[in-house]
Amino acid sequence: MHWDHLRAFLTFIREGSVRRAAKTLNTTHSTVARQLKALEADLGGPLFEPGPEGRVLTPLGRRIVPMAERMEDDAAAIRRAAFAEDTTLAGPVCLSVSEGLYLNVFASVIDDFLRHYPMISLDLVMSDALSSLSRREADVVIRITNKPPDSAIGRKLSPSPLCAYVAPRYLANRPKLDRWVALDYGPSLTPILPARVVATASSLQSAAQLIRSGHGIGVLPCFQGDTDPDLIRLPDHDPMPDMDIWILTHTDLKANARVRVLLDYIYDAVPKIAPIVSGLLAQSEPG
Repeated sequence: MHWDHLRAFLTFIREGSVRRAAKTLNTTHSTVARQLKALEADLGGPLFEPGPEGRVLTPLGRRIVPMAERMEDDAAAIRRAAFAEDTTLAGPVCLSVSEGLYLNVFASVIDDFLRHYPMISLDLVMSDALSSLSRREADVVIRITNKPPDSAIGRKLSPSPLCAYVAPRYLANRPKLDRWVALDYGPSLTPILPARVVATASSLQSAAQLIRSGHGIGVLPCFQGDTDPDLIRLPDHDPMPDMDIWILTHTDLKANARVRVLLDYIYDAVPKIAPIVSGLLAQSEPG
């Protein structure tokens, strides 16, 4: 029995399809399918059976899930222990950050970091999901959250408020009933003034582009709206509190030299980035 087969089994359960499991594991569809079949052959019975909405776990499949998860936890703990013992400043470290935060806030910080530590190989993962630090999907994560995982340590960098933004061209020909560009995120979905929804965007960048193009008003994080030269804050509307920006790592990884210098470098940059994130750079009037 191979651990890779059990990992494919757990990933397939979590992702719900072979295609998505293959993407998560950075492998091919055929490899995941082959690993699942090999695991069933090793165990001598089927792990899945047809269900009303696709394949579901058999009794054997359900029985081995908690055992496989314990093996996964142990394997991850071994990898974290080995990584934590690495005291060199040469080698890989993985940072996960959302694309919006990276482009608007952290790009210059990361650029300076790589210049200062040329022997570090940075694996930069653009993701809005809170990557699993316990499974080492990332070594360090920067996220907007109010609930950091219990197994993580780190620091709150800054509050990240929201504000309503608009393109000057929209205000120049503002309709009687405003148009609203919704971002698929709770506080940004519903208009904060009388308006009809003309578009709903699933990403921060696409929502900003629609607002920038004059299609309507929308709520964005201040770090996105205030750094965009083609957007202004909607007059007479103040920023709204939302969540905080955290930088986090797993408690087991804090001793790794590369994790430590990355954390410290970003901590030292807080005075530079906090005004951008917290909305202190805004222009409150059109112009």
